[in-house]
Amino acid sequence: MNFRRFLGLAVVLACLVGQAGPSLAQTEPRGVYATVYGQASWLGSTSFNEVGNAGFGSGLEASFNTGFGLGANIGFQFGNGWATELEWNYRSHPLDSLTKGGATLATDGDFASNILFINGLRRFVGLTRGWTPYLGLGVGWVQEIDLDLNTSSNQRAWSEQGKFGVQFIAGGEIPLGNAWRLVTDVRFLALGGIDMPAESGVTGRLSKPDYNPVSLQVGLKRLF
Repeated sequence: MNFRRFLGLAVVLACLVGQAGPSLAQTEPRGVYATVYGQASWLGSTSFNEVGNAGFGSGLEASFNTGFGLGANIGFQFGNGWATELEWNYRSHPLDSLTKGGATLATDGDFASNILFINGLRRFVGLTRGWTPYLGLGVGWVQEIDLDLNTSSNQRAWSEQGKFGVQFIAGGEIPLGNAWRLVTDVRFLALGGIDMPAESGVTGRLSKPDYNPVSLQVGLKRLF
């Protein structure tokens, strides 16, 4: 998914629902909630260079298969249509191929991340019947991101920590009773290009492979 299109759509939706006025949020329950979810995740191909003893060199292109993820959050609804939450997310994208000048160098590996987010959500209660749409923005701290590139004779890993990124959220929530909710949303995570020092089986670094995945997730939410 194109970043500009996603951001533009989020802005347009926010402007449209904003015209409905604050009265839409008057029936929003106030209190703590928790959510667990699973997700499918898509990561576009990325170009980068390898500097070190792996022997891959420059002009590399990596593509990835559909990945998976899981996570959980704990949050608070303020009763006025706004909510905030602390989220943990892990996701992994299996390597499809690593190529250079048309030659395939590796087909085994993955690009994975473990990230903590603080999210803010705007929920539009009363806008639709039977479900509640929402938009959100989150700031994430990377506990670890790593890229593994394996061949038959070598297992190589590069990783980084402490980076920051943002995520954009658009989804909906369906009630399953007084306390339970089914939630589903699309999330775009933007970390950009990352310099990744060698972690194991190799020396040197990878020069700025991009990590900007889009995910579709489904979860269960419990109100307390």
